[in-house]
Amino acid sequence: MEEEVFFFALILRLVPEERPEADYEKAEVEVVRTRITLACTECKQRNYNMTKDKKAHPDRMETKKYCRFCKTHTLHKETK
Repeated sequence: MEEEVFFFALILRLVPEERPEADYEKAEVEVVRTRITLACTECKQRNYNMTKDKKAHPDRMETKKYCRFCKTHTLHKETK
């Protein structure tokens, strides 16, 4: 049994180009993410830089985050 496993391991090492490469190419999916800036709605300071996927989130992003200028959690909206 050990001889069969050893022989099989040698075959895999000697012939790597016979492995199917098409499976690896299909797995690669291009993900396009765009950079956005989030600004506080109360003090208008631009506090955060992030990326987002345009396909999944086509609208402008809004989230509650900590504003160091207001010293509290406020609503932050995506700016241009």
